[in-house]
Amino acid sequence: MHLRNLSSVPKSIARIDYDIPERYRNAFFLANAAFFDSTNWFLHRAYEAVFPILKNSYREHFQSLHVNDSNIHEKLENIVESIDQCNSILDVRFPVKRENGKLEVIRGFRAHYGEAIGNTPCLGGFRIHSSITRDHIKALALLSAMKNFCIGTGLSGAMGGIKVNPKEYSECELKEIVSLYVTELYKKGYCKYSLTNLKKFQIIFGLQGNHTDIVHPDVNTSAKEMSWVQETFSKCSGQSLNAASTGKPLECGGVENYDIAAALGAFKALETFINNGEIMLKTGCIKTGLKNKRFIIQGLGKVGRPLGVMLIENGAICVGVKEEDAYLYDAKGIDLYELYKYKDDHGTIENFGISKTEFPDSIFTEECDILVLAARQKSLVCYIARDVKARVILEASDGPVTPTSHKILTTKSKLVVPDIYASAGAAVISYFEYLRNLQQIGLPTDNVLRFSTNIHQQIFQSMNQAQLKVNGSSQTQYNVFLPLDHNFCTNSIECVYSSVGQEIIKNLEQFKLGIDVRTAAYTVAIQNMFKIFFQQKILI
Repeated sequence: MHLRNLSSVPKSIARIDYDIPERYRNAFFLANAAFFDSTNWFLHRAYEAVFPILKNSYREHFQSLHVNDSNIHEKLENIVESIDQCNSILDVRFPVKRENGKLEVIRGFRAHYGEAIGNTPCLGGFRIHSSITRDHIKALALLSAMKNFCIGTGLSGAMGGIKVNPKEYSECELKEIVSLYVTELYKKGYCKYSLTNLKKFQIIFGLQGNHTDIVHPDVNTSAKEMSWVQETFSKCSGQSLNAASTGKPLECGGVENYDIAAALGAFKALETFINNGEIMLKTGCIKTGLKNKRFIIQGLGKVGRPLGVMLIENGAICVGVKEEDAYLYDAKGIDLYELYKYKDDHGTIENFGISKTEFPDSIFTEECDILVLAARQKSLVCYIARDVKARVILEASDGPVTPTSHKILTTKSKLVVPDIYASAGAAVISYFEYLRNLQQIGLPTDNVLRFSTNIHQQIFQSMNQAQLKVNGSSQTQYNVFLPLDHNFCTNSIECVYSSVGQEIIKNLEQFKLGIDVRTAAYTVAIQNMFKIFFQQKILI
């Protein structure tokens, strides 16, 4: 990769501010821009805002170097360019024998982003879907990294997937496909464990060394698939390890209520802003809180379904629902429980009440206070965004709003609660499950904890103090590991989201971003990321 050298530019014309690379600037205007480029537009827009602060932070950390402004700019810009792409993208194809005797070639992906930032593990989702592409996986790995840095874990990002429609395969066939996919990851060096001696424990990863790949559930995957991942990694390594995946069943080292973590994170993110009178006033809403707020929700999957329940239990009113095959809108309100039962019985919401199938995106423009996007990327495009009436848009999925749509919405004083904050709930609990799993197999956690923010370290200490009471000892390696308290998931997400939310609001004001919460969230992620750089003296 060619890195620009500002020292060759005359000082009279050397740049003072950060410039978004042309490739990502163009993504703002292109309706069919690559998902990776569109996601990078959001990231580099935040670099524009935070760059002067990064320069000041550099001066504070390295006062003794007496580096001039141009050199600081060069160092910062060079490091941005050096982490601009995914570190690695694995694209594998392998044959599977179907139950009908036919061979079928399956394609799978796994990408990592940000390995060089802190030399920490890569944490990210694993999905099974027929529409995934290499570009999607790259973008989602980037989003995963930004989530991890935004919520303060300090972990790098990852994303993987298998390109099939899971509905077309039996459970036995899917298990075989997942097992072969994980085996391919292992063979390519994506996660190899050597456990010959606990004190000399080493994880060899991705031909880079000193990393591990932590897989958590995503679209069309759950605790069941995570147990398959764990089982296959253990077979490949010859070691009985449970730290290769999170979101596992409880008996495999999982955390209770993990399946609602993503929805709970989205709910807490929404609460952060909808309960803030000053911010809501900017959107034109006088009343704070969820009571009597009308919402439309896209997607009744494993995030949208529990999230819808959380909203109505806190006083909100569902007036619209959109699924892949149908949608319905009723200003008087929709009984979500009745709708869920109908979908469970029929596998669809089509023919429920006044549901429709024509012009499905038109539901986004119906009257409501909150629009919840809990389905797929690029759901809300610019020609629809112009007519959105909701004052608050909640991104409960990855990348549902395009850059142009985001600009349209914020220009109209509409609040977009961004994905890197709103959809990070699963990442929060995955982080603690991973730390717990390391302890269970007698491995140190310091290398993972070293770049996390104070709130994560406090939660981890509380978790350990509870464990010490169980064992009646002050030892750091525990012999008994009882399940975590059933409220651990809820309490941890509340603590993390409250802390991160305040950071986002602070940056919203500091950088004078108006209603642009997304850029504020990205600035939090960037500042956490560069703290790691400064600690490691990478920029000297």
